[in-house]
Amino acid sequence: MLRKFLIVAVVILLFSSGALADIGQVEGFSIGALNLVGRCGPIGSAQGGNIVIIGHSQQIQKPCFYTTARQEEKGIVFQYGTSKGAGGVSGVAQGAKVQGVQGQYTKPFGSTMQGQRLNVNLGQIALKAGGVGRTKGVQGFVGGQSQTITTPRMTSTATQCVGVGQFSAVSGSEGSTGIVVNTVNVEMGQGQIVN
Repeated sequence: MLRKFLIVAVVILLFSSGALADIGQVEGFSIGALNLVGRCGPIGSAQGGNIVIIGHSQQIQKPCFYTTARQEEKGIVFQYGTSKGAGGVSGVAQGAKVQGVQGQYTKPFGSTMQGQRLNVNLGQIALKAGGVGRTKGVQGFVGGQSQTITTPRMTSTATQCVGVGQFSAVSGSEGSTGIVVNTVNVEMGQGQIVN
């Protein structure tokens, strides 16, 4: 008799406590990259670059409530610059800042919420002043986010991705001057709520 009572009490507590069924998770990343390549004076060259790869995912399953929440973020930032010449000054300056965050929350038999934000800011300057030579640079970001919630009532999915690139080059003969300035700013966000 006591055993049956305990089983009934546990079942009542499980169904009356929504907190046991709630699922919530948040993930995010931030990348800051700087690449400076330059040369001046007699014959010479310089080159440099950065590569950053990110990837993470998380998943929660509550089989007794037929509920799963999954999200992941992936991306790559790349920068490369080169400068060659004789005399004068030449170089490339590159800066990249990428931030992503996403979160999701669900009650299997209640409301479901999820949202994502992805921001990419790239800036690049290529310069050649005096002398003979050339300079060039390329940088970019490719990546995205995805999240899915599956409950007994519904499936909710959100995905966003972006690919951004910059290229600049300057070359010239003795005494020439040239500059290229590139900027790209991308802000993406989305959210959904189901009651």
